[in-house]
Amino acid sequence: MSPSTPDGRQPIWRTANAAFTGLFAGACGVVLARALFGPEMVVAGAIIGTVSLVVGVALSWSFSVTRRRRRTSVALPGGQWVRRRVRPVAWFGPVAGSVVAMLAWAGVAHSSGSGWVQAVGALLAAVLLTGIVAPAVPARRATVACTECPSDGQAGWPLAMTLVTNGPVRLRPRYPVGPPARAEGTVRGPRPVEVTVTPDRRGVVDTLVVEVATSAPFGILWWAKDVMVELPRPLHVAPRTGEPGPPPTVTDDALGEAPLRVPAGLGEPRGVRPYQSGDPRRSVHWPATAHAGVLMVRETERQRDDPIVIDVVLPDDPARAEAETERVMAAVTGFLARGRPVVLGTDEREGRALRPVRDRIDLGRRLARAVPPPGVAPPTGSPRPVPKRERR
Repeated sequence: MSPSTPDGRQPIWRTANAAFTGLFAGACGVVLARALFGPEMVVAGAIIGTVSLVVGVALSWSFSVTRRRRRTSVALPGGQWVRRRVRPVAWFGPVAGSVVAMLAWAGVAHSSGSGWVQAVGALLAAVLLTGIVAPAVPARRATVACTECPSDGQAGWPLAMTLVTNGPVRLRPRYPVGPPARAEGTVRGPRPVEVTVTPDRRGVVDTLVVEVATSAPFGILWWAKDVMVELPRPLHVAPRTGEPGPPPTVTDDALGEAPLRVPAGLGEPRGVRPYQSGDPRRSVHWPATAHAGVLMVRETERQRDDPIVIDVVLPDDPARAEAETERVMAAVTGFLARGRPVVLGTDEREGRALRPVRDRIDLGRRLARAVPPPGVAPPTGSPRPVPKRERR
């Protein structure tokens, strides 16, 4: 059974549950303040009651929608989740510190009995409450867009992207990961900020996931949410360059002449040589055989411009697939550096691709789009939605 109504809104009982929990927490805060400081401490009771009300509503609402949020969330590689709702970041320290400060001030006001001390305490409570709750509004309204990004990169190498925000916020790339960056300034309007991301694996990245956080206006508590930013163009992340390794032996018995075939000579005749296993029978030079007494074959000049055909078949395990693409990346890069033409065969989401490799950039894009053969789950390379499941 789905935890939300068919039209996507929250059921009334969930909202009522959160409100009742918050009111109960606020009442407990008022009773606790009056019991500790006496019935005349109206300011302290109001402060603790308000803070308890806000914390109670937030906790009740968070606990009630956690399961629904997980079902409708987007999963990131590594078991993390995209959290699009606004949430406080490391809230226990600022909230607990504010409560302790107000309790201490309430004790001073109770001991002195001065009206100006209580007035200052009320002002301090308003500032702390505003600094705790107010940042949720700009965090909820924050927007992020990408204006510039590269089209090619390599796993493990940092890449620079230009993002534009509508306010002074802190951006922390979550996928691909990167260090935090701040969109600062006092001028109203879009604020460009450059962020650096480092992809940890190959693949085609269409969406950048960033955490947008703000603590305005007083910097007491940070509120954050995750934003999925569409890139203006796909980012092809090539695999790392690994060890080439020995090429695998290819069995070719299409003509049924030999289990291990060698290329047939198609160039100009160069001479004769003794027969070797795998030579075609039509290359036997009978006059030289009769003269030498052993089987002789024609030897021809081999063509040096024949392309090297490499067929890439990725396993279903992401780690093994990454290692295989790294090995192919190193092998084909070496062939291209020596001027040898290469024809690469890969499985892509659109189907099988078998065509020449122009350069290293084309090689990286081909391996970034490579997936296991049809019927095998591809390795995780980008955020993916998690389908809903019935609760039993």
